[in-house]
Amino acid sequence: MSMVGLILKDLMTIQRQIKTQAFLLIFFLFMSFIVQQGSMLFSLVIILVTFQAITAITYDEQSGWDKYANTLPISKGDIVLSKYILSILLMIMGLIFALPIVWIILRFTPNNLAPEEFFLTFNLIVTLAICILAILLPIYIKFGSIKGKMVLIAICFIPGFLFGLINKQSSDMFFVLTNIKQFMFLAPIAGLLILWLSSLISTAIYKQKEF
Repeated sequence: MSMVGLILKDLMTIQRQIKTQAFLLIFFLFMSFIVQQGSMLFSLVIILVTFQAITAITYDEQSGWDKYANTLPISKGDIVLSKYILSILLMIMGLIFALPIVWIILRFTPNNLAPEEFFLTFNLIVTLAICILAILLPIYIKFGSIKGKMVLIAICFIPGFLFGLINKQSSDMFFVLTNIKQFMFLAPIAGLLILWLSSLISTAIYKQKEF
């Protein structure tokens, strides 16, 4: 089985989950037009599609796929790398789906984000999704889906914590963001570098596991 075969296997595994979440996306698409907030839809799409790699790992664990895969002429590194490539492909697919819709919302609704502000938001959301994925994938591979879900729940509280912190330090944060704004186009590149380092860690963890 090649890398393409591994990715196709994962896509077939998660297709039912994607179809289920499509109803959620339709609902938030409707809500985005109502409240005139394209960034809300964009955030949801990126998070949902990118994290389907986590769903693929969970299904593999429940079905005992790893035990079978390790009897095949496939390297453990390729098995791990396929999950990372899957997440990037899904993110690209999410961007292709979401960006035209978000552009329409920004174009035809008043009091929305300016193009420069949306570019900043775009970079932050994509980078945040990549970084969270870089943290979760090694944890899921090391500890499994149950403990991984506990970490995921804990991570869900981070945005609220950061929002409270930013509110308390609003003037200082505004000064910092103003200074780094010109470098924000580099944020996704930094996120991909972190994801690459994460893949090296995940590969090392997976090679030490016994099935």
